[in-house]
Amino acid sequence: MKSLIVKSIFIILSIVSIAGITGCLKGEFDTPPAGGADPDISADEIVSLTEVFAKYVPGQYSPIGIDKYLKALVVADDRSGNFYKTLILEDENSDLGIAVLIDENEIHSQYSVGRRVFLKLKDLTISDYNGLPQIGMGIDNSGTSPRLGYIPSALLGEVLIKGQFGIPVIPKLKTISNLGINDLNTLIKLEGVQFRTVGPTITYADNNPTSPVTINQILADCSNNQIIVRNSGYADFAGDILPDKNGSLTAVYSIFRDDKQLFIRETTDIVFDKERCGGAGGRLTVESVRTAFAGGAAAVPNGYLQAVVISDAVNANIQNQNLTVQDGDYGIILRFKSAISVPVNTEIKIDVSGAKFEEFSKVLQISDLVNATVEVLGNKTVTPKLVTVANLDVSKFESTLVKIADAEITGGPKYSATNVKVKDASGEIQLFTRTAALFSGQNVQTGKVTITAILSEFTSGSQLSIRNLNDVEGGTPCDVNVSTSDCDGDGIQNGQDCAPANGAIFPGGPCDDGNAGTVNDVYNATCQCAGGAPGNGFEESFSGQTNNVDIAISGWENVAVKGTRKWQGKLFSGNLYAQSTAFNDTAPAMETWLITPEVDTDITPVLSFESAKAFWVHDGLSVWATTNYTGNPATTTWTKINARIAVTTDPDNTFIPSGDNNLKPFGARVRIGFKYEGSGGTNTSTFRIDNVKVK
Repeated sequence: MKSLIVKSIFIILSIVSIAGITGCLKGEFDTPPAGGADPDISADEIVSLTEVFAKYVPGQYSPIGIDKYLKALVVADDRSGNFYKTLILEDENSDLGIAVLIDENEIHSQYSVGRRVFLKLKDLTISDYNGLPQIGMGIDNSGTSPRLGYIPSALLGEVLIKGQFGIPVIPKLKTISNLGINDLNTLIKLEGVQFRTVGPTITYADNNPTSPVTINQILADCSNNQIIVRNSGYADFAGDILPDKNGSLTAVYSIFRDDKQLFIRETTDIVFDKERCGGAGGRLTVESVRTAFAGGAAAVPNGYLQAVVISDAVNANIQNQNLTVQDGDYGIILRFKSAISVPVNTEIKIDVSGAKFEEFSKVLQISDLVNATVEVLGNKTVTPKLVTVANLDVSKFESTLVKIADAEITGGPKYSATNVKVKDASGEIQLFTRTAALFSGQNVQTGKVTITAILSEFTSGSQLSIRNLNDVEGGTPCDVNVSTSDCDGDGIQNGQDCAPANGAIFPGGPCDDGNAGTVNDVYNATCQCAGGAPGNGFEESFSGQTNNVDIAISGWENVAVKGTRKWQGKLFSGNLYAQSTAFNDTAPAMETWLITPEVDTDITPVLSFESAKAFWVHDGLSVWATTNYTGNPATTTWTKINARIAVTTDPDNTFIPSGDNNLKPFGARVRIGFKYEGSGGTNTSTFRIDNVKVK
């Protein structure tokens, strides 16, 4: 009996105790309170990320040096594999977040989402990765270029101190269009969104076990605002099929250069349970897309294209970010954000909803597409339309496959020569071959040929481009003994050319007579190098230079003052120009000068040129004049010329005229120096100059 009484009392007390505990809890019963305890760190030892960011200089590695702590909440960890050796922390004393690099795998086992942490800042470093702020420790110089160091695993316990765990993590409700710099490295939530391209074979990423591939998927809202969702091939959800409905998505907001990106933590961050909205429409034809552009549309209509790739990425006679596709009798260029390789004669499907139209050198293209949006449907060929040169109407046949029979190729000897043309009985048209094409160095065929090519347009007029050498049927190699041929492609027929097999030697061609006192030397009628007059003006279009080779012109100087890089010749769409860039340079600093011959300003006082920029991050180009060139730009006295130079607000790859610049105020006999300054780690803008004239 005594035992029964004791047990009864124990049960009653247990029930009372449970009732008391549940009566004290707040919130839902299935939402447990935070566990653990915070360390004994006083409020005056804590700073906010706002104070830390005061130390931040983009592109540099800045010691934080603050002997205090950041109090933050882990909002993303490495549990799913979509974050690698990284924790995303949100500051509890501001609305800012930060990525923290840690040299440790399975970080989530100690620091999982919902854990409060105290980050000891004193010995840490703040920098960025292509615009995304990060905190690590020191600089890692083990690779080909410096990068932010990871916090060593051995120091993790004293640098990242654990606090309470199980704290609810609540994302900020945002829209794609209002994501800004203060949202970087924070958890955000978007509603009413969907993946732009979906289907039974479209997965988050490529989880190939031997070679996983990270893939960018495109997320869109119902107004066609778009953002990248970047998924690692190592994520445990990489092989899952993308959800095909509309709904909400929670993710960490990130950035890579100018690209806004999202990283989900796991697939539970995506709740797509509603019907899709208008984003992706039905099938579009290339004809309807071109008609929309002709009608003034700036954006591509909603829908997808299904077309055949007619360009050949393998043989590289097309820029590696482009595909030329044809649908029926109409074609168009698709321009992707990164290099893409889809074989010729492949039928593809691609959602182009909301993509933008662009005209590059008069050729229409759909721009800013993402590789992951391409769905390969299978093999398919396009039958080229048989035409004559006179019937090559670019308004009908632009970016389509055409065939010309009973023709000949003139202006060789090689496909890359600038004067190569296709000629039939009705007329002739330029045959363009990129220097990068695998067959550019091959001799053109002579005699009658049938040629298949893609018709396009350039600033100077219509042109054809073959895909590979199989596009040329018939003919024989060029014979230098045929007087009416031009085997070396210098524009001079063999019978009038004193060097028919050497395209660099022809009457009127540039040369160097070995006399430093003369400029603009040329070969005369007997192919003897004849010196020009000293000090007279000049015109330099860099057409005699070689792609990817340092500029070398008689009378000019190309000098590296810091580092080893010099100005190089560059070829794009048939145009050669001078270019300088510090991109991927390993030297701590770069300074290079391209210096003209001396001119007499009493005779030729006006300087003009064209400049262009690309991938702008800094003002790296300036123009100077001197009357006492010492042979070393570093010891020469220079005066700046305030000429119009391409700046950040100018379009990329567009040459900007300098206007006429009076050289008389600089002295009687003047040399002009084009100076590029940069550094491979930070200041990497690309600058180009062309058509330099003093007259």
